[in-house]
Amino acid sequence: MNAYDERWAENYERRAHASIPGREGLYRLCKAFFLDLPVAARVLVTGCGTGEELIPLAKHFPRATFVGIDPAAAMLEFCAERVTAEGLTDRVALHRTTLQDFSTADRFDAATAVLVSQHLTPDAAAAEFFAQLSALLEPGGRLYSADLHIGSGQDREQVMALWYQQAVMSGMEPEIAKGMLEKFAHDIRPRDEAVILGFMGAAGFADIIKPFSSLMYGAWGAFKHG
Repeated sequence: MNAYDERWAENYERRAHASIPGREGLYRLCKAFFLDLPVAARVLVTGCGTGEELIPLAKHFPRATFVGIDPAAAMLEFCAERVTAEGLTDRVALHRTTLQDFSTADRFDAATAVLVSQHLTPDAAAAEFFAQLSALLEPGGRLYSADLHIGSGQDREQVMALWYQQAVMSGMEPEIAKGMLEKFAHDIRPRDEAVILGFMGAAGFADIIKPFSSLMYGAWGAFKHG
């Protein structure tokens, strides 16, 4: 089964809330990090999924324009339905694509990459992902990125075991939680935080802060240098 098919999309929000303790804060801090963007900012939302960060941002910044990209058709369809229902179609353009295949002459004032680069398991692919984001931003542009990670000094196995306990406690089906643990161990292995910061620095991002951290989930805000 495709990991992001229609059945997964229908249950995505419920499972995501169980997966990330304090998930609302992840997105609230994204909005806060972008508060002083230009009034008519151009914002790129990579891996826009069901629109969890795109739609609140578009509603909060009524003169900004947004481009959302995601390779998963079912997730993008859910996002498109929400965009239409909120009356945002004049300021939100959606494209079914990966960042690697995304082509535009536009440059953006800000970008989000929430739980995206973790799916690029080769380190070289993840490093290139951040380089591509940097290339699409104006000098001084902002990036809000979130990914699975293991923080400095944390024991990987203990963190993963606690994640499983809280996910099931929060309503995730045990078989789904076990399947995700297997992915975390093999396919979507949480990187050490230092590795992620290295990718961002090499791509030209500076003044990096970490506004959100919850078990294996962390978010970083940064500015494109130059």
